Amino acid sequence: MHLPQLLPVVLVHGGLYEDVTPMNYWIDTGVTGALAQTTTRFIAPKRPTHPRSWKEERDVLLAAIDKAGFDQVALVGASHGCSVAARFAADFPDRVGRLMLAWPATAGDQVLDDLARIVIEDQMNAAVANDLLAGETIRGVTDAELAGLPMPLVVFPSIPASHAYQRDTATKLVELHTDSFLAGGSPDPLDKQFGEHVDEFLRVVQVIAVVEHDD
Repeated sequence: MHLPQLLPVVLVHGGLYEDVTPMNYWIDTGVTGALAQTTTRFIAPKRPTHPRSWKEERDVLLAAIDKAGFDQVALVGASHGCSVAARFAADFPDRVGRLMLAWPATAGDQVLDDLARIVIEDQMNAAVANDLLAGETIRGVTDAELAGLPMPLVVFPSIPASHAYQRDTATKLVELHTDSFLAGGSPDPLDKQFGEHVDEFLRVVQVIAVVEHDD
């Protein structure tokens, strides 16, 4: 039986100046354990806790992918990790075969930005806050950069939507990119209800990892 060729999966966890790690985002929630039972190669690297810029995060992610020996990957960003994944895809498009943005964190909301600014400026400074909060539909990238991404894009929205994960954000991402679609959705992994949706999330992840013959 012919087995499909699979891109290695890179899971980029959420959080922005919060106590979020691969452990509480991907491991404790059963995501990595379930992936380990498949033939899919994957990594779930730790993001910087107090990054000074999205480009710093991009560089940390590049180092992790290179260390794993992966060439082209299926890149899965989650929550604020969507900004890291999108920044990486915009700057290194040849390294990303598929891009999935799960539970994309809303940018440009005054209440959310003000709260995040307080936290970032308390631990860093205003310049760092300005850099990290800049963006349009999501932080870290412009809408023009998102529209110009050459790889297929899958958006996995938050269900239910919330102030932090607004439905318009997911919808706009799909509208921006011509080779994109909205796939399912669930609460994010830090929500106690996520456990009921792990299989659905992993199904989408494994679908985007498949290398099609016409790629």
